[in-house]
Amino acid sequence: MFDYQGGFANFVGLTLFQPILAILISILTVIVCGFVGLPIRLNNRLNTWWRTHFYVSILIGFLGLVACAISLMPGFVEEVTYRMDGMDMTQTVPNRILSISGWFVVAIGTLHTYLPKFIQDRLESLLTSKSVWTTK
Repeated sequence: MFDYQGGFANFVGLTLFQPILAILISILTVIVCGFVGLPIRLNNRLNTWWRTHFYVSILIGFLGLVACAISLMPGFVEEVTYRMDGMDMTQTVPNRILSISGWFVVAIGTLHTYLPKFIQDRLESLLTSKSVWTTK
């Protein structure tokens, strides 16, 4: 989260640690999406079902966005208390479980969206037909 409250220590955290954390979260997201999507890519029956029911991945991505939005609602936000410079500070943050799971669900839904099977089959037939590639 972009939360700069002044001071050198917070500036170092903003410019150094947040990009490192973003890279680590991105790598973790790719690994999780790879594990989830591997059966879809390797199992022909599941792959055909997934491409035929292309709207499932769109629905999964939408549910992830809903979870992220719910994490920001007043009934679900969390208050975090921490000590800084001898004073107790309280800050309101989004619900961690909803926002993190929503992030992964959005990533899985987005990265595993395929063209609908009938469009993909039509494109394949157009590209493999001899009339497209032969010239007189």
